[in-house]
Amino acid sequence: MNSRERVNVTLNHKEPDKVPIDLGGNQSSIHIIAYKKLLEYLEIEDDNIQYADFVQQIVRPCDEILERFQIDVRYIQPLGGMIRVQDMKPQVEQQYIGVYDQFGVFWGNDIKKNITDILYYDPVIHPFADFKSVSDVTNYDWPDGLDNSPFIGLKDYARKLREKADFALSTPPVGCVYEYCTFLFGFTKTLRFIKTKPEIIVSTMEELLKYWTDYATTFLTEVGDYLDIVCINGDVAEQAGPIMSLQLYENMIKPIERKLSQKIHDTVDAKINYHSCGSISQFIPHFAEIGYDIVNPVQLSAYNMEPCSLKKRFGSIMSFWGGLCNSQKTLPFGTPKQIREEVKRNFNCLKPGGGFVASPIHNITAEVPPQNIVAMFDAALEFRNYE
Repeated sequence: MNSRERVNVTLNHKEPDKVPIDLGGNQSSIHIIAYKKLLEYLEIEDDNIQYADFVQQIVRPCDEILERFQIDVRYIQPLGGMIRVQDMKPQVEQQYIGVYDQFGVFWGNDIKKNITDILYYDPVIHPFADFKSVSDVTNYDWPDGLDNSPFIGLKDYARKLREKADFALSTPPVGCVYEYCTFLFGFTKTLRFIKTKPEIIVSTMEELLKYWTDYATTFLTEVGDYLDIVCINGDVAEQAGPIMSLQLYENMIKPIERKLSQKIHDTVDAKINYHSCGSISQFIPHFAEIGYDIVNPVQLSAYNMEPCSLKKRFGSIMSFWGGLCNSQKTLPFGTPKQIREEVKRNFNCLKPGGGFVASPIHNITAEVPPQNIVAMFDAALEFRNYE
């Protein structure tokens, strides 16, 4: 099989010739510091390092790296990505240094740090922090999702990529409804308003839905004929469990996020890859009902996310994209031998019957040694074949 066939077969819950492998998405890439060390270790040159996402400080791996690890997926990356940073030169704002996105969220870090010591930028200034009513939300100067400037040239790029090679083609995230509320209001205030002033959060999600529907439609109209996967973001859980009750999720968030999923499926014949970190097992049946086909990054270290159990419970209704190796412990701090054994076990759990694309569990962080990165992908190549 070629890469595209391999990915599409597994996402239809059938066994391909090999487990597909991914590196380079917004939640499956590598920090720029780790990337530079990896280039040096493998004696590969990349004279034009590009960011996949500036605020996360993750890169678009060069073709030689992708070929070294036999990566089956390529990303059609619009200008600026989902978080459209207006200027990648960090500026000073209050006690922070950072950048603004298209919604007016300031992604920053401690101004006392040297730029070279900043590993990533957090949402630290929230434009809705003082909002108290629905009118505050509806009267806000929302960005224009119909602006096609980020997508200029992408149709030709996607067409040439499809003609040149048979990779599966994916978007980075084209939408983020609930999670962006936490960037606009702040994480704590969002959760407080969900209970005390739910109408404000619902109004915000509806405005975000308008923006992301326009953004996704504009993007997918441009390149949809070439796509196999469309990504969207959510983050409704943390390591110990959901960050809200399932009842609240069903009543407030699920109906709105379902509309974005339906619009994407109506616009393009592609699978939806939904991102949420943490312990998401309780949500998976709801994700399937919404129309999500895949979940990532499959954080196996979180509560109730043991890989064999996930596969047994949900393997017939959901594909898993991630799950290679514990990114918090084994990958940065383990030995190559430990990494190989963990990859082998995860493959044994998630591989049978298809429905598994192997990739890092979220982005490879700055401290990960290059030999461990190589050990992880070499183990994936060793255990990927179906018999």
